Amino acid sequence: MQRQQTIAGPVQIAGRALHSGVHVNLRLLPLPPDSGIMFVRPDLESEPVKASPEIVRDTRRCMALGSETWRIQTVEHLMAALHGLGVDNVLIEVDGEEIPVVDGSALEFVKAIQRVGLVEQDCARRTRKLHQPVWVQSDTDPRSYLVALPALPGEGLRITYTFTSDHPATGNQVYQYIHTPENFVREIAPARTIAFEREIELLQKQGLGLGGTLDTVVLVGDDGYKNELRYADEIVRHKILDIMGDLYLVGPFEAQIIAVRSGHRLDLELANKLQTVLCHMD
Repeated sequence: MQRQQTIAGPVQIAGRALHSGVHVNLRLLPLPPDSGIMFVRPDLESEPVKASPEIVRDTRRCMALGSETWRIQTVEHLMAALHGLGVDNVLIEVDGEEIPVVDGSALEFVKAIQRVGLVEQDCARRTRKLHQPVWVQSDTDPRSYLVALPALPGEGLRITYTFTSDHPATGNQVYQYIHTPENFVREIAPARTIAFEREIELLQKQGLGLGGTLDTVVLVGDDGYKNELRYADEIVRHKILDIMGDLYLVGPFEAQIIAVRSGHRLDLELANKLQTVLCHMD
């Protein structure tokens, strides 16, 4: 029997936010069993809210959560770290509207959590299983879709992502990931977010990407990559990282996920469908 886990002590991380560019402070605190992943804005004296698809406020270039009075965006990298390490219960305090970008991946969050360690709690982990196919497809691009199938025998979570592009530097990339905490740390957590140089001006006019640097993104120019890659297929690995974070809004579950050209909006649509299906299988 797997038991629920929380962090062994407080975790503190500070840094610039990817989209707003402002300095923010993040703190993670242990929570009792069955609390789930909770978010709060202490600077606004808000009440903690449990992470779920229902509290998503925006999926434009990131996943933004919140209530009628506050929001916290770009939560996916931190959520991926929690999912990857198997953290069930934690309070996330942020004194601004966005999670620090740190290095643009989940790696620094993983390292910070590993430094304090995890503790098992006296309660079984409620990992739900998918018993029927569930899928979503973009209403503007039929080539973009997500399919969730029941897990293969002996496996928990498998994600296969196909990234397609006509850019000569990136090309098409496919990666298949079978989840374990060790595999996550080695294969997925270090993969950074992507930015195409030709899109930056438009993004910044929209108030996005103001905190991005060559230390926090994989930058793709017209003539190739502008910085050194951590993996030859870093882009598709980061897409899997985003799915790990976005789908953890429904908590731990077992399934096969097949993704083609998907992003945060489709991730949310699939999370909503999974929430409806999985809620009857506890």
